[in-house]
Amino acid sequence: MNCSEYSVLLEKLLEGGLTEEEEQALRRHEGDCPACARQRRELDRLQDTLSALDSGVPPMPEDFHEGWMQKVEEEAMEKKNHTEKSVRKTVMTRALSIAAALVFVVGGTLLTKDALSPSVQTAIPKEAAYDGGDYDSAPGGGYALQRSYIQTAENSSLDTAYAGETVLTADTVDLSSQEKKVIRTASLNITTTAFDDSLLTLRTLCETSGGWVAYASESSGSSRRTASLTLRIPSAQLDAFLEGAGGAGRVTRREESADDVTESYYDTRTRLETQQALMARLQALVTDAADLSDLLALESQIADTQYQIDSLQSRLNSTDRQVDYATVNVSLREELPSDSITDVEMTLGQRIGHALTTGWDLFTSFLGDTAVFLVAALPFLALAVAAWIIIRLVRRSRRRKG
Repeated sequence: MNCSEYSVLLEKLLEGGLTEEEEQALRRHEGDCPACARQRRELDRLQDTLSALDSGVPPMPEDFHEGWMQKVEEEAMEKKNHTEKSVRKTVMTRALSIAAALVFVVGGTLLTKDALSPSVQTAIPKEAAYDGGDYDSAPGGGYALQRSYIQTAENSSLDTAYAGETVLTADTVDLSSQEKKVIRTASLNITTTAFDDSLLTLRTLCETSGGWVAYASESSGSSRRTASLTLRIPSAQLDAFLEGAGGAGRVTRREESADDVTESYYDTRTRLETQQALMARLQALVTDAADLSDLLALESQIADTQYQIDSLQSRLNSTDRQVDYATVNVSLREELPSDSITDVEMTLGQRIGHALTTGWDLFTSFLGDTAVFLVAALPFLALAVAAWIIIRLVRRSRRRKG
């Protein structure tokens, strides 16, 4: 036996599978080879040392292996659950982000569609678009003088001016013989399938009646057009105009009102005449005033009286315009062919084709509205992105310092 064969048998001895004949062969070789004998002695000492160490180690519990395996499985399951939660959280975050973006785009498009739709508004000259308010609601009211005069012993000239003044009211005026003052207004809602022709018809009818367009506004929505008109029509031609307006389309609503302002009108005119008489007396006293203080007081009262005259005259003129020209508010709305009621039943193919056409039109219209909304929202989106970048940079800077 050589040394290589001895090494093979020695390893087999360590594994515990050596036969008696092989053991005797090892002993014979050890007697012939001092090196292999020394190796055998070192191996025996090592085994004795290990045996001594094992004697001080307590026996391992019987369920140690099962508990250890259970612990490993629990840690593996916990790690797996954590990973799944992280994945679900990431998926949920992305889904919420996508949903928020969709809500922003779709909601913003629907909410701002009308505001961002193009509209055409006709500018009316200031004189033509006169807004004659109710003079009864003017500052100071239409039933009392605008100023209370304080008479003193020093203003003897003013005492003389007011001494002969008689204040007239509507109660002292006989209204039975006066012309009645009635302000008439009307409103019409009209639908039409020929929008341009109907709009032209209303304008032409207004001009031929001797009136004018005080206000006009047109808007083009996603599917139909609308227009709002404020017309001033001579009161004598109002009934004829309302009858002729039926030719512009289908009248869906018509309202008329008449406000009798006769009493307040003549009350205002009476007060105007009183102020004009007072002005004449004040101007006559100016030439007789000898004292400078009286002259200054007279000039101040003349200025106040002139203001009252101008204010009362303006109210009368406003009322005359409202009485002479009635106000007609017209709302014109385009009617689509699909709005018309028909008794002809559509076939299945026609219904499907109509649904596809309508759906495509709505889809393309929505895309256009979305594009307009996104362009309008670009400044806000730019600010949001800039704020997000700044926050990220600040957080990174704090992490580096920490």
